[in-house]
Amino acid sequence: MDAQTSVDSGLKLNLGCGFRKKSGYINVDVSRNCMPDLRLDLARDPWPWETNSAQEIVFEYSMEQMGTTPSDLEHVLRELFRVSAHGAKTFVAAFHPRHDQFFLNPVCTQRLSPDFFHLLSMGRNLDMISSGQHHDVLGMKWGVNFEVERFKYLISPVFQQDLESGVISEEEIRRRMTYENNICQAFEVDLVANKG
Repeated sequence: MDAQTSVDSGLKLNLGCGFRKKSGYINVDVSRNCMPDLRLDLARDPWPWETNSAQEIVFEYSMEQMGTTPSDLEHVLRELFRVSAHGAKTFVAAFHPRHDQFFLNPVCTQRLSPDFFHLLSMGRNLDMISSGQHHDVLGMKWGVNFEVERFKYLISPVFQQDLESGVISEEEIRRRMTYENNICQAFEVDLVANKG
């Protein structure tokens, strides 16, 4: 499959696929060891797909491993926005930066959270500017505009059991996640590209 192949309703990309290949997607990774459809350093190389060509993009435990600097992450998000069609969906699953699965993995270099992805919305950026909080308007700085359609925290199993048995409330879990490690193991975010 070559880099320009599209599938039915548009290009489908599985970025940083590792050994988690998806049928019907172009599976892309920097490592040749996982035998991707396309080998590419997504944090540094220009992406080979046309502007507005992608409809579905997946980053499954990979975006937090792309590059080592904020400018590498900026490159990923700028290119993601460029290749995304208006309304394109991007699914991101990532290890939470306050969990040992992130800390102990030396290739996890980008600290991501659902709150971070809200900073990529120009509408939210304008709200922040009007309220005097204009220091983190990344959507406007980087020229991207993604809306968070859904996010979900994936709680560590021991806390999930306590939550289900009523030992701890969801409100207490959320409160403790802000200052304690190893409560939230990972999270999922669904983004929609807004090019309107």
